[in-house]
Formats: sequence, C-alpha cells, structure tokens
Amino acid sequence: MELNNSNIGYCEMSADLFVQSVRKGYDSRDFIEKLMNSQTAIYLYHKDYTEMWRGSSYIMETLEAENPIRKGPTYPEDLMSWIGYLFECWKLTYPCESPKDILRQAPVDVLLLAYQGLHVMPFEDAILELKNISAGTMASPS
Repeated sequence: MELNNSNIGYCEMSADLFVQSVRKGYDSRDFIEKLMNSQTAIYLYHKDYTEMWRGSSYIMETLEAENPIRKGPTYPEDLMSWIGYLFECWKLTYPCESPKDILRQAPVDVLLLAYQGLHVMPFEDAILELKNISAGTMASPS
C-alpha cells in the first residue's frame, strides 16, 4: 500500500484519536473495544465517509455521545498511537473489512503481546502477521 498525503493525514488523525483517549484517562481496552464496535468506527474506517474527518476531537465527541467510555487503566501513548495508525492502514489495505472484522483479527490482548515485534515492521507486514495469528498460521519468511 502506497500512502499518499491524504492517507497519511487519515492515519495520523486516527493515531491522535487513540492518544487523546489516553490523555482523557479513558480505560484503553474499553476505548478500543467500544470504538471498534461503534457506528462512529463504521464511518471513521470507511473510505466513503470522509466528512467524519473533521478532526480527532470531533470524532471523540461523536463516540462519547454514542457510547460513554469509562475511565481506567491506560496504555502508553506510543502503543495507542501505533494501534490507531495500524487500524487506519488496515482500512486502507483491506477496505471491505469492517472495524469489527479488524478487532476480531487484532484483539486487544494480541495487540498488547505482539506490539514489541510488530511496531518495527511496515504496517502491511504487521497486518499480515496479525491476520496469520488470528488464523492460527505462521507467516512465511520474507
């Protein structure tokens, strides 16, 4: 996947949304799961709904109005930023997969365990690794 300036902006805004959740003190697991199972995420991670990209604060307000998120333990900002960027890259690479599909293939527990190894990979490779993990297969060496 070749990222253009517009796509990079979408990825950065998604990453910023996840970091914003940490700064608001939202329970990171609750935030990720509620976001990815929300109507907001359907708009956010769908190429035809670009009006949603009015900014991460607007998206956060929309999500908060749809589904309150509890305060609680937060993950490090670098991890949350990476997850937000990853999910947008996933949408760009696999546009037919819904946010629920993404979360099913990359559940929070797997993201937490795999982050150290995956965050240094190109996003396309990290997505393939996560798909292989969810399918119970090993990725073929490059």
